[in-house]
Amino acid sequence: WHQESPIVGEERVAHQADFLAARLVGTGDGGGYTSDYNNALKIGYDVRALEYPAWMIQLLVSLSIDAKALLPAVVRPGGNIGLVTESARQRWGLSEGCQVVGGTTDSIAAFIAAKASKPGQAVSSLGSTLAIKLLSTAPVDDSTYGVYSHRLGDMWLVGGASNVGCAVLRQEKFSGDELAQLSARIDPSLDPPDNIRYYPLTQKGERFPVNDPAKEPLLVPKPDDRALYLHGILHGIAQVEAEAYALLARMGATPVSEVRTAGGGSVNQMWGTMRERLIKVPVSRAEHTEASYGVALLALDQGY
Repeated sequence: WHQESPIVGEERVAHQADFLAARLVGTGDGGGYTSDYNNALKIGYDVRALEYPAWMIQLLVSLSIDAKALLPAVVRPGGNIGLVTESARQRWGLSEGCQVVGGTTDSIAAFIAAKASKPGQAVSSLGSTLAIKLLSTAPVDDSTYGVYSHRLGDMWLVGGASNVGCAVLRQEKFSGDELAQLSARIDPSLDPPDNIRYYPLTQKGERFPVNDPAKEPLLVPKPDDRALYLHGILHGIAQVEAEAYALLARMGATPVSEVRTAGGGSVNQMWGTMRERLIKVPVSRAEHTEASYGVALLALDQGY
């Protein structure tokens, strides 16, 4: 970004969604863009004060830039932006009176899709890496661990991400069929033996719940029994998840009370039972996790 030319003339700051919304409601030609406070967080918007910070405005003024003209207006996710113009409505086959509302980020939309709506409810995404989002009555921000909070109505969505996750299963050549067969041999009520305790990274470096760029993967000793090896890996990831939620609570977030699971790892019922035991709260598979479903709920309910 530091190699780009300075902002000049009629140039404006807008996200892709802001640009599309402006085209739909007919304000784009005049540079009138509107964003939502989830997306605007990444361009410096203060989601606690619900305004751009004074230092940012002052910096732009010192550069002879009109901050009000440059930056998008901001509404809450689901907040009204405007009606679709007649020309756009006819072009795209939209209903008469179609309204454009503020959106959100893809990960928050996926959280909304899981229908977690009470403080303490959380969504763990078990993909290549582990990402967690927790609804809290208080915001938590800690750059040391990469933890920050999005505003969601009168609550806060606190998030963090670990480098452990299901990528290690591909690295260790577990196929889908093998995972199903071996999981059936694992008792989720039992921990693996003391010498089979792993920190299943795929490469050096961890960020959350441990901030250690030099942390090495721990996947030894490697037993001959693939079921025991899988038990150790899944238990290791579950322990990281449990510690992640515990750390957020120590930071001041609402303690986790329920976890809904998204991502490829959500299909493993045995693992869900193991995770439930370690996190000590109910764990279930989220019925819906698609971002498109979440934004549809947001537009329908407009509750945030």
